[in-house]
Amino acid sequence: MHEHKHNQCKRKVKHRKNVMKLIIFCITVGISLMFIYYQNLRKEIDARQKWLETVLTGEKKWILENQGPEGEFYMNGSKAGDVNPYFACMAALGLLAETKNCPITETEKKAVGRYLDWHIGILLETDGKMGIYRKKSGKLIYKEKADSEDGYLGMYLFLMGKYLEKTESTDLPEYWKKGISLALKKIQSLMQDGITQVSEENTTVYLMDNLEVWKGLYELEHAGLKDVQAIREMRNKLQAQIEKLFWDDANQRWRIIENSNLYHQKEFYPDGVAQIYPLIYEFPVKEKKKQKILYKQFTERFQWQKLNKKRNGFL
Repeated sequence: MHEHKHNQCKRKVKHRKNVMKLIIFCITVGISLMFIYYQNLRKEIDARQKWLETVLTGEKKWILENQGPEGEFYMNGSKAGDVNPYFACMAALGLLAETKNCPITETEKKAVGRYLDWHIGILLETDGKMGIYRKKSGKLIYKEKADSEDGYLGMYLFLMGKYLEKTESTDLPEYWKKGISLALKKIQSLMQDGITQVSEENTTVYLMDNLEVWKGLYELEHAGLKDVQAIREMRNKLQAQIEKLFWDDANQRWRIIENSNLYHQKEFYPDGVAQIYPLIYEFPVKEKKKQKILYKQFTERFQWQKLNKKRNGFL
């Protein structure tokens, strides 16, 4: 009897040892597979990063080549073409983009500073009503009015805030201060119940324009300026209204225009792009899963380079 129990105990111990060996083996294999997976993922990410940096370098070179003598950026070359301040601000923002391996150069910073000089000069000259300009006989002439005053002002403030952050500038020229003040005043005049309309004449309210204004206010607020209380209050008011007015809870998507359900899911712009615009500008939505779903839908419908927003907690 005693010997039988002893043999049972030996078998149990042996069985447990075998089970433990199997568990350790499975864990080791699992860790090895995870290591291989993340190594391959790292290689894929590194390859994509290298490709993006190649694109970034090429785009910056092209943007610099399209800068005119007064600092303006042309849409299709500095020898001819139009200057659209909205897209010119985007081009200047491109020069301020950087990665660990591709930091901003002094040449790029100076180019953006020259552009801001030009932009602010026109902004003050037109009392905040910038248009689109065409080069003729070596001179820029007014071509047509801007299609959205609020969006143009928002992009200007976005660029200004980002430039001040990247250059750590705090001692601004007096006319730069006047330009900022005028833009804020104009945005305030376009605000109705905390949301901006296209212009004084056009009372249409667009999601994308308001997100551009929000981003401009946000960047300026965090640019290191001394007195930003009024900017913060304006931005907070706008932030509260955007999700309230534009989120269509019944259809689980963003409205492109206030009080409108117009939406064509196969249209890339503005319908498709509008759905990820809050993500692009890092607008803080209440439920992140909404953005995850919308972004997944967007990438399934349209060919697109995936945005790296996970590190910022936006996806």
